[in-house]
Amino acid sequence: MLGLLVITGLLVALFAGFLYLGRDMTPVIQPHVDDGEMVDPNPMRLVFMLLAFVGSFVLASVAERKGNRGKTLAAFWIGYAGGTLLWQSTGECAWHFSIPTEDYIMCFPHIEGASALILVIVTTILLVYLFRRRALSWGVWVFVLSFVGNWFGHFVQIGTYPLVSTLMEEGQWFVWTGWDMGLLTCAAALVLNFFAARDVKARLCCALMLYFGIGIIVTGVAGL
Repeated sequence: MLGLLVITGLLVALFAGFLYLGRDMTPVIQPHVDDGEMVDPNPMRLVFMLLAFVGSFVLASVAERKGNRGKTLAAFWIGYAGGTLLWQSTGECAWHFSIPTEDYIMCFPHIEGASALILVIVTTILLVYLFRRRALSWGVWVFVLSFVGNWFGHFVQIGTYPLVSTLMEEGQWFVWTGWDMGLLTCAAALVLNFFAARDVKARLCCALMLYFGIGIIVTGVAGL
């Protein structure tokens, strides 16, 4: 858990550093509202997006090699870092950029939002299929779980809000889902860890699940 926190902190600090460097630069496109949020087409965000996208798959490749050589823990750390970079690139950066046209703006998908529901469903089905077929090596599996954990953790708060938007404020929904879904995820991780996990890899996956559960609670309560 401590290792996951350190890696996340370093990657978030790196991301924040890029955004800080580009704070006074001319935006890549005209800022506008997308899916209810104002985009921030910071030039250095674009640079980070491209570097993080490429770097994530480089780390995934390294994680796969480490895992195939029996270096379970090293593959876990590297795969987690790669998946987090991929999330930062596609989930936190890509939707801020678009291609203006005469009648509308062509945007990258905001995969945290409600419009990504079909992607969440398809991805879940695909993950179950890959798991049952044992189609992914250990390092790549951690890479995928890292990305999906970040994505789904945000989606359960942001993407589901339109379903209850007439019943409560967004901040209230974030807090409610933060505690509800976060505690449920943590409980599931602990039960699986103590009663189902039979080896180190399974316990590491439970640790990752517990980490994301805590993250859902923190971001929900903080309204992030």
